[in-house]
Amino acid sequence: MRQLGQRTEGRISWHFRNVIEDKEGTKTTLPFINNTKQLANYLTLDEQLKNEIDAASRLYPIKISEYYFSIMDRADPLCPIRRQSIPSGEELFESGTLDPLNEKSYSETPVFIKKYRGRGVFLVSAECAMHCRFCNRRRFVGKGWNPRKYLKETLSHIENNNDIKEVILSGGDPFMLAADELEYLLGYLRSIRRITTIRISSRVPVVFPNGLCAEHFNVIRNSKPIWIIIHINHPREITPDFAENVKRFRDAGGIVLSQTVLLRGVNDCPFVMMNLFENLIGCGVKPYYLFQFDEVKGAMHFKVSIKKGVEIMRFLRKNLSGLALPYYVCDIPGGLGKVPIDYQYMKRRKGDAVYFEGFSGKTGVYIDDGKKDNCKGCRLCMMT
Repeated sequence: MRQLGQRTEGRISWHFRNVIEDKEGTKTTLPFINNTKQLANYLTLDEQLKNEIDAASRLYPIKISEYYFSIMDRADPLCPIRRQSIPSGEELFESGTLDPLNEKSYSETPVFIKKYRGRGVFLVSAECAMHCRFCNRRRFVGKGWNPRKYLKETLSHIENNNDIKEVILSGGDPFMLAADELEYLLGYLRSIRRITTIRISSRVPVVFPNGLCAEHFNVIRNSKPIWIIIHINHPREITPDFAENVKRFRDAGGIVLSQTVLLRGVNDCPFVMMNLFENLIGCGVKPYYLFQFDEVKGAMHFKVSIKKGVEIMRFLRKNLSGLALPYYVCDIPGGLGKVPIDYQYMKRRKGDAVYFEGFSGKTGVYIDDGKKDNCKGCRLCMMT
């Protein structure tokens, strides 16, 4: 095994590679699309749209796997796959903050965030398989941020902190690490007898399932039990490739849950959410969290009102099995932690300001000014 943090090229297995065609019908197997020029080979973009994409991607670069691009409806500018992955001029508005959860204030090392008793988030990778346009850690992308030089320091910190019993691997994306790097990290954490729970938060199974290789699943098998938390937002993301990776995680002893962000123009519809959570249960994935959008700079156009979210949850409770229901939660701005969106924690409302009480007893304010969105005509409501 090489030294921790030493990068190896060519670690991605491409044998599940999808094929997409450009506007002339020429096939390509590019692993990632990274700029407007590449996008223009596959999408019809007028000059205004090109300029908007260029301007937005200078602030937050483009990265879309060819697999994720292949499940996009390229003829539909409102496609939920496109909306999550392709920059828009809406990102140029200045509202929101770069660190909406105030993670910097809770960082015990540059890559270990600890807000709650007993557990912390370990940022083990700087690399994602896609630059999601709603990401709440977009402040790191394109800034040369590199967690590798802090990994050993952080492992030592975890080992010497008797309060830490659960570690959540995040990033970036832990599954963008080579399998032997992931094995080293999990092996080290498993050697600390006090650590009882390890989670891996990932979007790779959704946006880049062909990036997972047999060695990744073997690492899970040899480190079990590992909780795999998959970030998924729309039923169109549930594909045969996704379902196969879920099966392989489960066969390896992984315990698979999902988390979803409520996003305007993507999934702010009760029928879309019902379809998503029903199909996740069918794949063997337990819906865990539905997150109210974090107020991150450059992505405020995705914001949905809490009122709309409550209406969606009311519909889901009426129409879904309890197994398929996630917790609907808000991460209180300023780093006060996440709380369920119910009247036990929503203390009062004044105009758009919703006052939440965190578990510490402190009160934070969420500005509930999400815009209404029009029906996208996906017709899922007519298929139910």
